[in-house]
Amino acid sequence: MLFVLPPAIASAADSGAQAVDECNPTASNGCVNGILQDADKKPIADVTITLSGKATAETKTAADGKWAFSVADDGDYTVTIDASVAKEHGLKASSATVTIRKASFDKQCGVVRFDQAGDSAGSGTSGTSGSSGSANSTKGATGTSGSTAATQSPVKKDGSNVGKRIWQQLYSGIIFGLMLGLMSVGMNLVYGTTGLQSFSHGEQVTLGGLMAYVGTQMLHMPLIASAIFAIVIGALTGFIQNEIVWGPLRRRHVGTMQQMIVTIGLSMALQYTFQFFFGGDIKGIVKSVPDSFQLGPITTDMPTLVSALIAICVIVGVTLFLYKTRLGRATRAVSDNAALAAASGINVDQVVRVVWILSCAMAALSGVLLGVYLNGISWNTGATLILLMFAAVTLGGLGTANGALIGSLVIGIVADMSSLVIPNDMRYASALAILIIVLLVRPQGIFGKQQRVG
Repeated sequence: MLFVLPPAIASAADSGAQAVDECNPTASNGCVNGILQDADKKPIADVTITLSGKATAETKTAADGKWAFSVADDGDYTVTIDASVAKEHGLKASSATVTIRKASFDKQCGVVRFDQAGDSAGSGTSGTSGSSGSANSTKGATGTSGSTAATQSPVKKDGSNVGKRIWQQLYSGIIFGLMLGLMSVGMNLVYGTTGLQSFSHGEQVTLGGLMAYVGTQMLHMPLIASAIFAIVIGALTGFIQNEIVWGPLRRRHVGTMQQMIVTIGLSMALQYTFQFFFGGDIKGIVKSVPDSFQLGPITTDMPTLVSALIAICVIVGVTLFLYKTRLGRATRAVSDNAALAAASGINVDQVVRVVWILSCAMAALSGVLLGVYLNGISWNTGATLILLMFAAVTLGGLGTANGALIGSLVIGIVADMSSLVIPNDMRYASALAILIIVLLVRPQGIFGKQQRVG
């Protein structure tokens, strides 16, 4: 039996809780909902679910096992089913009650698995920490450890639990860093060839996730086909942007500062376009709950590993493209000195066009992977990640593709590891503090080249 506890926002104007058919988190309410299933993942219908804590409510599971509560108060909530129901379906009666702390109503999602009565392991939750608050959702993973990072349930802080959480946070940071790197590498290529820092790059990430949602949930396409559809749409928007906006601005010799202001306006226009057409709630690309498994002290699932592998392969592929192909060498030449590259016979406009297409396609792919990893995508996901992208490319070195990857890994690991000692909502502040410290010591970034000023 599974309780799936999606994200919610823990601040509300009204108090109380109520049972609803379907709940979407907004600025005024949070959600506690899930799917009640037996050991064979078959839905259990017409079972009373009780919510208690800061507010109380009751509901019954639907034919597909779904149930939902809308809550308006911060605090701890307990979801309970009758012990006889657990026994009837071969589940441990002690697993019938789960307490969810406030942290899980902010930017995270927990998945709780209830063990069968014959299992030796006790029930509990285990999950990755908030990889990215931007999507208002964090991938949860199931397990039987009795501890959790995603829902922050109270656990005995012995050495084994602390050590396990450290490894879990490190793993979470690496996964998030790889996805952030996939976004940042393309962004850095655009900067290297054009000198433009694009504030609208985050919306390309959102677009990819939303197009994958359209493919899987509206067009009923397989996930892989939906991902390809999203990448093609992303690449097409990169081509259109360059032909309609950035190409004409470059030909008119509009400065990069003015172009950057245009990207801010484009970012805002795209954000509210997404909100108008897709609404303000989180859109799930996939609805199923993946089975988790243990890799040593780490709890993970197959979609997370596949997403990380895809990110690594794409980043390696881009690196090989830059260093092993003629077009890639031309791209590096334009990045080093566009005027000299043009004088040597390189078609700078063609290179920039390819870079925009490649950059937006990579951003769309990262949006798909992020949506799968975080259990959903929302209209402002990319917008809340854009500062982390800037931090990653600046830390690694502006204009250097490999530097963006290293910077992203540093940002991801520091952000997630810092949540071990500081509140989860402040984890990005620690990453930005590392950025400031590094730039004070090495202003050009880790892989950037020193430049003489004045």
